[in-house]
Amino acid sequence: MLDEQGKSSFDPTFKGGDTSSKAMTVNFEESGRGEPGPVLMIHGAGGSSASWFMQLKAMSDQLHVLALDLNGHGKTPDRAEPDVTRSYLDDIREVVKQLDRPFLCGHSMGGALIQLYALENPESIAGIILVGTGARLKVNPMIFDLLDNDFEGYVEATGDFMFHEKTADEVKEASMAEIRKCPAAITKRDFEVCNQFDIMTQVSEIRLPTLVIVGEDDVMTPVKYSKYLADMIPDSNISIIPFAGHAVMLEQPKEFNKAVFEWLRSLDQG
Repeated sequence: MLDEQGKSSFDPTFKGGDTSSKAMTVNFEESGRGEPGPVLMIHGAGGSSASWFMQLKAMSDQLHVLALDLNGHGKTPDRAEPDVTRSYLDDIREVVKQLDRPFLCGHSMGGALIQLYALENPESIAGIILVGTGARLKVNPMIFDLLDNDFEGYVEATGDFMFHEKTADEVKEASMAEIRKCPAAITKRDFEVCNQFDIMTQVSEIRLPTLVIVGEDDVMTPVKYSKYLADMIPDSNISIIPFAGHAVMLEQPKEFNKAVFEWLRSLDQG
């Protein structure tokens, strides 16, 4: 909420939390409070809640932002479930059920997951934000080879392909340090989830307000993927952000956050 001077009346210090039951524990980080919202953010392959650091930090004066760690990532223990995709959807559901119809925001694999969630549980969420993702996410076999045989080579390749050439070195280095924290086996299973994901013929069935965001120079999930989503999902808008690659929310956080704010406000005013 904002006070009469337009300043936040809520301390934006990050809070950690989890949803715990006999079956599962899901860690999440949260910051801020405000309307509209809340916004629950889902990371991509090999990522964690840290992927959304610049959103937790900068959006907290106006929004309630949460970022979860999927099964086996960050601070969420690995449940080693046979159906990995289902386990990730269960993680999302565990947090969503604590909230009042949140918006879901997903990057790359996280974007695939929230598309599936939107098809299965549209009544429980208010809308979705799809970031650097597609309706199908086929994975280059080189990634699996590197994960099997040269994890550091995978990390270095990620640094080469995930970012725009003008992205600050400190952003790249911090991101690569986070990537190293996720075990190769878990990162590999994430990419297997991506490789199996294909809802090209179903994506038009999503009936929720949708914002599609992509870096103009994303080579991992090119702009054409996002344009397809925007063309196929009836109630959708697209924002193509210059000087950004696949990690658009870290590379151009001000422009990313602005796009989210403006879209949410347009829904609120509508």
